Amino acid sequence: EMFSLDDYQAGRMPRAYVQLVQVLVDSLVYLSPFALFPELGILSIPLVGLMTLFFKGLLELSKSFLDPFGVEGFKEQNIRVDVLVSELNFGAGSRWIR
Repeated sequence: EMFSLDDYQAGRMPRAYVQLVQVLVDSLVYLSPFALFPELGILSIPLVGLMTLFFKGLLELSKSFLDPFGVEGFKEQNIRVDVLVSELNFGAGSRWIR
């Protein structure tokens, strides 16, 4: 069973979807130099590097959002709720008190 009620309540995505997105991003990154070279020529080399940096970074960021509180993995990329709340409280206090 790939997507049970417990997974739904925890807000987890099916692993097949995550793997599909990984394959699509990898395919885009590997095939983009061949698609861009006839149109852009030598300019496609730095543009492919930038595109790879953007899409791979976005993919890693989206994977860290799958487990935002670091329960199952990605301990170094989790959302620190205590820091977030303290920053919000600090900002609210300095905003309304003059």
